Amino acid sequence: MGHPKTTIELNGKLYDATTGAMVDGKGSIATASKPAVPSSGITMDGFFRRPTTQPAMAAPRAVTPAAPKPARTHTAKPAVRQREHAQTLMRHVVKKPAAPAAHPVATKPKATHHQPAANLPVEVKTEREHRASHVPKSSAVSRFGSVTAVAPSVEKRVAPLAVQPHPEAPAHVAPPAHQQAPAHQTGSSTFHKALENAHSHQQAPVMHPKIRHRAARKLGVSNRVINIAAGALVVVLLTGFVAYQNVPNISMRLAASKAGINANLPGYTPSGFGMSGAIQSSPGAVTVSFRSRTDNRSYTVTQKTSDWTSDSLRANFFTADQSPTAYQDKGKTIYLYDNGTNAAWVNGGVLYQVNGNSSLNSNQIINIANSL
Repeated sequence: MGHPKTTIELNGKLYDATTGAMVDGKGSIATASKPAVPSSGITMDGFFRRPTTQPAMAAPRAVTPAAPKPARTHTAKPAVRQREHAQTLMRHVVKKPAAPAAHPVATKPKATHHQPAANLPVEVKTEREHRASHVPKSSAVSRFGSVTAVAPSVEKRVAPLAVQPHPEAPAHVAPPAHQQAPAHQTGSSTFHKALENAHSHQQAPVMHPKIRHRAARKLGVSNRVINIAAGALVVVLLTGFVAYQNVPNISMRLAASKAGINANLPGYTPSGFGMSGAIQSSPGAVTVSFRSRTDNRSYTVTQKTSDWTSDSLRANFFTADQSPTAYQDKGKTIYLYDNGTNAAWVNGGVLYQVNGNSSLNSNQIINIANSL
């Protein structure tokens, strides 16, 4: 054991107070030679304070060269790490903290099929029971009530209401508001009253001014003048329309008077044909031309005075090359020639002829002859 003034004991081991090196059990420094310690100094709690004067330095030692390390081989085992010494000083002062005492926790044992869980004893702390007893609870919540059914605090009772007879009110006193007629009866009476007071259908109808009255007001003339002018306009329009419809007949009457012959317009005109140009008149003859509205076909109807009969017409009018075909219709003999495209006949001292490139058939030519 070393000198108490030059060593310190920590954790059962000795350390040099000056260098801090560990000292072995024999009192010598384990790692290096112990330096000289001055004889005088102040110590406190086993620690030595170095004096102000520096001791004389020792002579340097001869350094011997270290022997070369043998070469490592692959078979060498790796070095094992040594456990280090504790670095904490004064461990006897530090104490391990003690764990706090655990409070008992109320546990509820599991229920089994032999006994319900509600009947098992439960460990409850006294403080929790005291706190739970002071918590306000409602009886309406089933969780806080008992297992058995709790009777309701309000009991419902149903009893019939007695009907009292209606008091007889005087005739001059109006019934109360709650005893008046129902709403649908009131609405019906209101509707009947509205019908009784409705007189709008008896009022005179509103007369709107007529167009001629408004025109007379704008023109600043009387209604009589407007009426006369409107009537005259209607007459002119009707006269013009009738005259337009009878222009061909009027022209035929003028042409017949000039020719001195009783001539007429054909009452039948084939479809697609119409009058073309004015009516031609000469002494004893009148000619009317017709033309197709779609192509160049046309024909003429000529009327001449003659004293021939049907037989003399056949003997004198046709040549030897022509072979007419005679048709008897309505007391007239109509002769068709030139392949049935032309016709001639005599009636009432007038010789009628239908000529042209009209391509009309025999029925159409006979209809023209019957309409004259």
